Amino acid sequence: MGKKKSKGSSSAHRALESSVSPILEVNFTDPLFSIAAHPTRPIIVSGLATGGLYCNTYDPEKLEESQEKERIRMIEEIKKKEGRHVKLGSVSSSNKKWWKVVDDHTNIEGNDGIVTNWKTKRHKGSCRSVIFDPLESSIGENIYSVGTDHVVKKANTETGKVIGKKTIKDFEDASDISTKLAHSATHPFLLVGSENGDVLVYDSKNLSSQLKFNVRKSNDDAINHILPMPTVSAYHYLTLGSTTLSHIDIRKGIITQSDDQEDELLSMCYSADCLNDNKNDTVLVSHGEGIVTIWKNSKNKFADQLSRIKINPHASIDAIVSSMSNQDDDMAASVWCGDSEGYIYRVNHKQGKVVETRVHSTVRSKHGAIDEVGMLDIDYDYRLISAGMDSLRIWSGKNSEKFDDLSDNEGSSSESDVDDSDSEDNFSSNDSISSGFSGGSSDSEGLDDAKSDDASSSDNSSDDESTSAPAIQKRISRRDKLGIDKNTSPKPEPTSTTPDKHEADQQDDSDEDNSDKPSSKKIKLSKQISSKQMKNMHKHEHGIRKFEGL
Repeated sequence: MGKKKSKGSSSAHRALESSVSPILEVNFTDPLFSIAAHPTRPIIVSGLATGGLYCNTYDPEKLEESQEKERIRMIEEIKKKEGRHVKLGSVSSSNKKWWKVVDDHTNIEGNDGIVTNWKTKRHKGSCRSVIFDPLESSIGENIYSVGTDHVVKKANTETGKVIGKKTIKDFEDASDISTKLAHSATHPFLLVGSENGDVLVYDSKNLSSQLKFNVRKSNDDAINHILPMPTVSAYHYLTLGSTTLSHIDIRKGIITQSDDQEDELLSMCYSADCLNDNKNDTVLVSHGEGIVTIWKNSKNKFADQLSRIKINPHASIDAIVSSMSNQDDDMAASVWCGDSEGYIYRVNHKQGKVVETRVHSTVRSKHGAIDEVGMLDIDYDYRLISAGMDSLRIWSGKNSEKFDDLSDNEGSSSESDVDDSDSEDNFSSNDSISSGFSGGSSDSEGLDDAKSDDASSSDNSSDDESTSAPAIQKRISRRDKLGIDKNTSPKPEPTSTTPDKHEADQQDDSDEDNSDKPSSKKIKLSKQISSKQMKNMHKHEHGIRKFEGL
C-alpha cells in the first residue's frame, strides 16, 4: 500500500515541483485499472474494475484556454480580496483547482472540453489491460482489451463495436488470468501476459485463429510489463515479472533472463532519444523499492542492471513512460515516473537524477489511501497523462516556469540544461525524491551508463451493435508513442524512425548494440535538499497495492 507521508516528504517534493498544472481531471466512481491514449488523436480509453470501457474525446485547445482564464480569474480575485499580487504556480500551491474537473466519469457533459464517444460493459470481470492498434496501416483504428473473463476483444475505436474476440484456453493452468497486453509495431502479433508468467501470442488480424506462439514461464510470476523491440526483431520482446527481466523470442522462448533483483520490477520503457536513434538497446525499469534502474543489451545482454537512480525510497515506482518529446536534449533524455505516494517525477537518465516533479494526488481517496500513480501515458501531442484507481489527469503541454505560490512559500521548478471494451449503452454527448533529492543520485556499478548516451535500442449478445457516437475530431499526431514515423505530421518536430515491416523481417534474429557520444552540458537546480536531509525526513517502508480477485 501507499506510504504515510511526513511533512518533510511534502516539503522535499516541493523543491522541484513544476508550475505545470492539469487541464483536465476525471474522477472515477469505480476503480480505474487501465488507460490508453490514442497515438494520433485526442482520445483516451479507460478500463475499469467492473469490466466497463469508456472512450472519451477531449479538446486540448479549449481546455488549455479554459484553464488559463480560470487561473487569471482566481489571481484577480485574490488580489482584490487580499490586496496582494500572486501567481498560481504549482498544483500544491492552492487548495482550489483552476482546471476542468469531472466529478463522475459516468456523467460527462459534452459541451465543456470533453465528450463520451461510447461506453460499454466490455468484460464480465475487471478490464486488466487496454491498448490501441499500433500498426502503421491501421494506427489507432482498433482497441484491444483483456479481462479476468479470459476474453480478448478487438473493437472499432469510432463506434466501440466488437469486431473480433478470443476466449483464451491456451494457458497451461486453466485458472491462470491475463494481466497485460502488448502489440508489435510492425506485425499482427498480439501478446497476452499472464499471472503465472506465460506469454501467449495471437494473430490480431484474425483473433479466432489458433495460438501462434507460446512462451512458458517467461518470468516466475505475473507479467507486469511487455515491451516490443521493433528495431531488433518483430519477434523479440522484453518482459518483467516478479524480480526478473527476460529477453524473449516469441518463436523460441527465453533468450536471456536477468539475475534476481531481489525487488519487484514493475514497469519499463525506452527513452525518447533512444527511440529517435532507432535503438532498443537501453531500457529503464521502475522498482518496488523506489528506484529506476538502467539496463543495456550491448553491455551484458540484460543480465543485470548497470546503474540506478534513486527516486523515492519510501514509495514504489509503479509506472514509467518515455517523454516521447524532442523539444530539447533534456526532454529527449527524460522519462516520467509515478509512485505510490501520488507523485510524478521527470527523470533525466543521462544525468541520473530527477529534474522535475508534479503532484497527481495529495489527499486521501475513497479507497483509504493516496491515489497512487499506477498508470502513465503520453497523448498524441506529448501531454502527460497520469492515473490512479480514483482519477485521471491530462497535464498542460506548456513549459514549466518559475512561480510564487498562494501561501507565499517559495516553490520553484527546476531549471536545467541537460545533456543529453458486450452490451453497449448509448451515451448522449453535448523528484529525485531521490534519497539524493539535491539533484538526485545515481549509483553506478562500475559502468558509466548513466552518464553516457544510452542507446535504446459471457459476452453479451450485442457484440455486433454499435453505440451511437458523436463525430470524433480528427487530429494529426506528432509521433506514435511506439516510435512509428508518420510523414503526415505538418509540424517540424523530429519523429522517431522504427523500421517498416520489410526492414523488421530482415532483422528477425539480429541484436543491435549501439551507443552514442555524451554531451557535456550541466544541469542547474534550485531549492535543493540533500540526500542526507531526505533520508532523515522519512522512515523506510515499502508496499505495493494488490488487487486480489479483481
